[in-house]
Amino acid sequence: MHLPEFRRVAMVATSVGLVTALALSGAAPAQAAPAATAKDVSVSTVAASTSAAAPSGLRVADQASSYWTPERLRTARSADVLVEKAGATSGAGLRPTGAARSVPPAAPKATAGPKGRAAGPISTLVNASTSVGKVFFYNPADGKNYVCSAGTVNSGSKLLVMSAGHCVHGGRGGQWMQNWIFIPYYNYGAEPYGRWSAKYLTTFNAWINDSNLDRDVAYITMWPNGSGQRPVDVVGGNGLSVNYSYEQAVTILAYPAAPPYDGGWQQYCQGTTYRPGIWPFQENKIALNCGFTGGSSGSVWLRLYNGSLGYVNGIMSTLGSGGVNKSSYFDTAVMDVFNSVANRT
Repeated sequence: MHLPEFRRVAMVATSVGLVTALALSGAAPAQAAPAATAKDVSVSTVAASTSAAAPSGLRVADQASSYWTPERLRTARSADVLVEKAGATSGAGLRPTGAARSVPPAAPKATAGPKGRAAGPISTLVNASTSVGKVFFYNPADGKNYVCSAGTVNSGSKLLVMSAGHCVHGGRGGQWMQNWIFIPYYNYGAEPYGRWSAKYLTTFNAWINDSNLDRDVAYITMWPNGSGQRPVDVVGGNGLSVNYSYEQAVTILAYPAAPPYDGGWQQYCQGTTYRPGIWPFQENKIALNCGFTGGSSGSVWLRLYNGSLGYVNGIMSTLGSGGVNKSSYFDTAVMDVFNSVANRT
């Protein structure tokens, strides 16, 4: 299928102002504070599985991918509804837990397909990123198919993708998702870089057991594709930032699917995040008034986005009233989990 050279990525105005994609800068690191409790930082990892409806007789890495027919991709539901089903809550007592730290991004080894540049409605140009895509999965708890957004993150394995915790597990009383696949640079049904199937799913026990939105973050280790390629080698891998201040200039790249969006192509929102709530009742989250809708769950919030890659500083968690989108605050625990899965193959 021929893809146009240029595609528009919608600019969403935020109440905290607009910034250009090529001139973002990090604010000062947050001050260190007491560490979170062990309950908050423990995680679980499972081998990704397929449902009974997935084709059998294929190698494990291909079973989930083969489940996803064009019809199933088209009719998958937005996963934001799973947050409500889980009875999601927010914890208390979490704070920045150390000095600001980052993992650098990695450019792809070679360009495997077209890369679109999208012009926003103001003078800035914002590229759609090949590192960002849609994820699809089957929820065995209700027998329905769902869709989220996700982005790659650089690691030793070159296999990691980041998304929301509720995009891999249903939270309190829920189950691990099945038939989990990642399609980078998804473009109205076109898959110019192919698709990857999940091998391992990892998220915080605070989400699994308590539906705690402060830990609504997941790492997914992918299988190499049928050609033996690893996603970060093909589409590039974003860096990772933790313990930065709550006020950061970011670019959010997502696939919102509910009106006024249709989920067919990347949308972007830019602005400076803030800590939601009113002191002393502020949440341990970052927020931006993007108005992104269902389907954008799991999207990456990127510091220092250069038109291709950036540093993941948040993951879309909730789609609140008044157009307020929120992410868990990334503290040391997020980096610790990254380090524990970075070289898993």
